[in-house]
Amino acid sequence: MATNSAEIRLTKSGPNGTPHAEILVDNGVSTTQLGSIIQQVTRDKDLMRKIGLKACGACKSGLDFNIRNRFDWVINVDLKKIGG
Repeated sequence: MATNSAEIRLTKSGPNGTPHAEILVDNGVSTTQLGSIIQQVTRDKDLMRKIGLKACGACKSGLDFNIRNRFDWVINVDLKKIGG
């Protein structure tokens, strides 16, 4: 069920070894809304410091984004329980 929301996950070291943001969106999220989400993330100076960026809020340089649709079901697996 789509809720027209987004989930933002941030890490200091993504796939390329640099700060990385993964944005998961429901179907129906517009590009305008997506732009607002990105602005909210990049203008949060405290958050940018936490992931190791020191640029001004208007600059998105140095933060990689991965934007994709959220899945309907997510299965969390405890690797200890399955012997992994």
